[in-house]
Amino acid sequence: MAQVFYPGDYTENYYRTLLLKNPEVNPRPIMIRPSIMEPYSTDSTLVWNMWKDHFNIRFNKGKKNNFYVLNPRFSYVYNSKYPRGYNDGPVWSGRGSNASLTAGVGGNFGIVHYTFAPVFWYAQNNAYHIPNLGLNKNPYSYPAEGNIDWVMRYGNEAHHEFDWGQSEVRLIYKNATLGLSTANFSWGPSRYNPIIMSKNAGGFPHLDLGTARPAQTKIGSIEFKWYWGALSKSDYFDEVLENNRHYITGFTLGYQPSFIKGFTMGLNRIMYTRWASGDLSAKDFFAAFIRNTHKGLQKNDEYDQMYSFVLEYAFPQVGLNMYLEFARNDFYGSILDLAEHPDRTRARTIGLTKTFDLDNGKLLEINYENTTLSSNQLQIIYPAISATYYVHSVVKNGYTHNGQIIGAGIGPGSNSDIFWVNFYNPKGKMGFTFQRIRFNDDYLVNAYAGVEDEPTDYEITIGVDYIRMFDHFSINPEFLLIYRNNLLFVDNEQNNFVVNLSLSYFLNR
Repeated sequence: MAQVFYPGDYTENYYRTLLLKNPEVNPRPIMIRPSIMEPYSTDSTLVWNMWKDHFNIRFNKGKKNNFYVLNPRFSYVYNSKYPRGYNDGPVWSGRGSNASLTAGVGGNFGIVHYTFAPVFWYAQNNAYHIPNLGLNKNPYSYPAEGNIDWVMRYGNEAHHEFDWGQSEVRLIYKNATLGLSTANFSWGPSRYNPIIMSKNAGGFPHLDLGTARPAQTKIGSIEFKWYWGALSKSDYFDEVLENNRHYITGFTLGYQPSFIKGFTMGLNRIMYTRWASGDLSAKDFFAAFIRNTHKGLQKNDEYDQMYSFVLEYAFPQVGLNMYLEFARNDFYGSILDLAEHPDRTRARTIGLTKTFDLDNGKLLEINYENTTLSSNQLQIIYPAISATYYVHSVVKNGYTHNGQIIGAGIGPGSNSDIFWVNFYNPKGKMGFTFQRIRFNDDYLVNAYAGVEDEPTDYEITIGVDYIRMFDHFSINPEFLLIYRNNLLFVDNEQNNFVVNLSLSYFLNR
């Protein structure tokens, strides 16, 4: 059953494929990719559902009161040389053995809907070399950028945490909703590197207001959410009490026109700032809709902001989906600035999915995604007006929550290509992955301009995974072989062997 998509689990990618193969499914997410899926339940008959005995998007609709138990999931990760993990929510996987357990319940009493799905995780947290690059930071924080609370290692001993995970209490009346939540969500169609909002970090405590599901109008479907939340600092950044908490607000707007089948467009915006006593006023409630600039030369000094424009086009008749997220970090100074520097502080993710129907009802799926977060070329020409993603000169913690990046997990100034193939069958799938990441080109250009043998930090990954479903449980092993050159910009070569293993128990069979 698909009540909740745990970050890092295989179910969400399968759901994306399910939507592509079943264009009649309604309602369906537009911009918001939630973890709690109850508002998107459907009574549609699915033409294609390879895993119909183990995956369903129907709920007990029409019942005034409802209760269900979520499928528990156990995950184990082993990293041989250094920490590695992406899009797994609050869980952090250090060097050595790591484990997490998630379970919970959900349901509703009339218009009050609730989900309680916490996660407990453990990291053996073995030592590895984190260099000192001269920024006078905590030795366990990211050494190449001063103003970002990105944890490289959670202390010098084994680490464990409890997180509320995919938990919330929500009012849903007709198609309007008001929720108090710690659940993860991402914005836009990207499967691996959403730029503005991803599931790479834990879900931050937030209040949201908007549509419970896309609203159906004569001109098409419209989806809107407005958020207010609190970001927390890790224990491995600084000792400044005023940096312990940050305020974040933003909105996402999605639109699917009725007169262009398969086409989606959307706009996302977030703003975040310090939140010490007395820092906020009533106008900060509406900050996502106000430009918020200081007078004079310094623009928007109290907030950092990002926005993105998203396009997606699906051709379900041929199994093709294409998408683009084009993002901007910081404000344009003026219309002339926009005309002169339209690509200043830009980032983008482009991707596609193509499916091929095979004999015996099986399916081959090919995916590709490219992400560019660096502005290294512009930094050479215009060093004073280039801003590295997720880093800010005034909001010292950067775009993080509990030491993990909220946006694309590859991190500031980085670039990535990922290609993966899935071969689905009624009992599971086989998968192959190839990925290339070049880390923080912005730092490399600033620190090593003119150096002949600059220590470019890059990673190449080859992986295979397998899913096998049985009557009451599934097993999902994955093996990654990773070559990393110049880890954290220190001259070295490492081969990181990674083993992922997740087990899910189907309580609702």
